Amino acid sequence: MAVMLKAGKYNKVIDLQKQVNEQNDYGGIVSKWRTISNVRAAVEPLQGREFFSGAVPLGENIVRVRVRYGIEVDRTMRVKYGTRLLEITNIIDSKESHRELQLICKELLGNGTN
Repeated sequence: MAVMLKAGKYNKVIDLQKQVNEQNDYGGIVSKWRTISNVRAAVEPLQGREFFSGAVPLGENIVRVRVRYGIEVDRTMRVKYGTRLLEITNIIDSKESHRELQLICKELLGNGTN
């Protein structure tokens, strides 16, 4: 018997992006982020902190993004959620049940960039 997932908990839309190298008009190689899939997800903030890097105050949020199992994702990708960019730090298959993937992501705030 198939196990049903609660579809209502995946109430956000995210873009999974991968970094690709492209050649520009002058023959140089330029790295760009390309959206490879648009998926439904649950986005949950887990932790936030502020710190100083030199004299510059920065902030960092840890966010858990839950997606259905079977979506091709790896740690070299990032999540675009609205205007926010989240760096994927870990990918967890909860209880190894192959139903859901948890993407543990880091969002830098302030002058930090991903």
